[in-house]
Amino acid sequence: MASKTTFWDFLKNNLIEIPIIQRDYAQGRLGKENLRKSFLADLKKALDDNTKMKLDFVYGSIENNKLNPLDGQQRLTTLWLLHWYVALRAGVLNEENCRILRKFTYETRMSSREFCQSLCVPKNFEHFNCVNIVGFITNQTWFYSAWKQDPTIQS
Repeated sequence: MASKTTFWDFLKNNLIEIPIIQRDYAQGRLGKENLRKSFLADLKKALDDNTKMKLDFVYGSIENNKLNPLDGQQRLTTLWLLHWYVALRAGVLNEENCRILRKFTYETRMSSREFCQSLCVPKNFEHFNCVNIVGFITNQTWFYSAWKQDPTIQS
């Protein structure tokens, strides 16, 4: 059954687990800058204009309040990253919001799952300087250098 909802409202009530059969997150890759910039510009315009934005459908199965998407993994990951980043920049990356953000996970590989979980630890960002998010994250003691080899984390 098709229904419309916001990403945040869906995540409050459900777990989203990117299944092992999905490809790595690609929208952050080199060579995808135009796709990413266009998508982010469309999202910003919808927010600025306070309008709804249709992101096409996300298709998958929901069992026991857990979504396993078959289509839409890239859009879901981008929305998750945007919610996380906005919370960080707005100073509301707190335990309550992180509890909700932790409901997004990857089955694809343990490193992707652990990285996403580490992003949802408020104390990991107590000293965030708002300058270079990639440099900040990769210089933290909780960031494992082996994670640099994970294509999803690289992206």
